[in-house]
Amino acid sequence: MVLAHLSDLHLRDARDAIALERQLDRVAALAPEHLAITGDILDRWNGPLLERVIAIFADRDLLEPQRLTLIHGNHDLASSGGHPRSRRDLWRLALRFWDPPPLLINRRRRFYQAFARRSPALGNAPPFLKQLSGARIAALDTVTAPWTPIRPGRRTVSLLHGLGRVRQVDAHWLANQTGADPLVVLVHHYPLPVAPLAYGRRVRVRMDVPEEDRARFWNAAEQAGVRLVLCGHVHRARLEYHRGIAVGLNGQSGADWAGRTAALYKVQDGTVAVEMVSGSG
Repeated sequence: MVLAHLSDLHLRDARDAIALERQLDRVAALAPEHLAITGDILDRWNGPLLERVIAIFADRDLLEPQRLTLIHGNHDLASSGGHPRSRRDLWRLALRFWDPPPLLINRRRRFYQAFARRSPALGNAPPFLKQLSGARIAALDTVTAPWTPIRPGRRTVSLLHGLGRVRQVDAHWLANQTGADPLVVLVHHYPLPVAPLAYGRRVRVRMDVPEEDRARFWNAAEQAGVRLVLCGHVHRARLEYHRGIAVGLNGQSGADWAGRTAALYKVQDGTVAVEMVSGSG
């Protein structure tokens, strides 16, 4: 099984939509068997732009469950974007960094409904399991919706809107996804320790999955025999291993400076190999 992986596209406007078209064409030229997208397709919630993205997928015959699996990220649901282009974006980033949970829940439903209108099988919200030819894909929702977005400390203030989670019910579900074909797990958040983003000397933005949730996730992954975890959120690209399980991080798919990377994974027998491809590759 050859999987292409994109994450953190952070689309903001028509210019970014054109860049996505070119990126998908580059990925198609590599002839992967399946494309996985692990969230943050949008930089912030934008219904019309999401519809344009879906049309771009449709034009390339990607709205087929055997060709595409996707999940949402925190930015797909948020009012505030993380990549400002104007002064208005800066104000939104500062003043609307937190959304009340009912709003996020509503947008999560609308996100998947938008895909379901064009392809019902792609309108499933995680957790879900998909059987492919030669592999299985399990998807989990690691995006939080905190009522308390700020945690004050002695010297710093932590913002929690970027924090991840792995719920007990989801870990239990994952642990029971046993089968013969290799199991690949899609999550948005990077399930290993990661430092917070620093804004000045006082403000820290948590990007990690808390330690208790990480342990819950890895225990379930071991029990299920997971071969590969694909994730984003952290804007880096690399392949590493934890407890013998490959972790494919590719949070640079929408970064001009990083060449809008795509990752190509070959999952075969007990091995995982990766090739990183940039816009110039």
